[in-house]
Amino acid sequence: MTLRWIVTPLLILGLTACASDGSKDSTQQADQEFEPITVRVSGFGTYEDASKDRLNTRKRLLARRASQLDAYRNLAERVYGTVIYGSSTVNDFVLRNDTFRTYVDSYIRGAKMVAVNEHSDGVVETVMELKLEPRFRACVSRVADDEVQDRCSIPMPRDNDAVGDVQSKSVDSLYYLD
Repeated sequence: MTLRWIVTPLLILGLTACASDGSKDSTQQADQEFEPITVRVSGFGTYEDASKDRLNTRKRLLARRASQLDAYRNLAERVYGTVIYGSSTVNDFVLRNDTFRTYVDSYIRGAKMVAVNEHSDGVVETVMELKLEPRFRACVSRVADDEVQDRCSIPMPRDNDAVGDVQSKSVDSLYYLD
């Protein structure tokens, strides 16, 4: 009888000490909650006169660079958002002046250029994409909107991202999330 009173509590203590509480590390749980998504954007640039400037290599390169910078800006806007300042002046119930400014200040890494297309009308289009990892998305879900840029940097992709590259023939010019 005494042996049962000694062995039973020891068995219960041993079983409860070995059992897990079922909780996971928050980063591992967040990685399993979110799947990686790919953000794809287009940027545009042009030169002044499509018929004359098309033969000017310098102007073509500047138009290509402008489209690349526009694509980076669009990517930053999609990932981190845009700050907009605006003011309107109303006099006698009539809008007299309406102005606004946008502000984008961010750090983008891991973006890749998918395609650069030069259209017949002189527009150069650069298509870029960025893979948003689950840990970035988990961080964004935990942090206030105005703190995302400071607290949630974009991590470099973990896996080899060269598999399944998009061909420029199938690229759509609109913004979308895969």
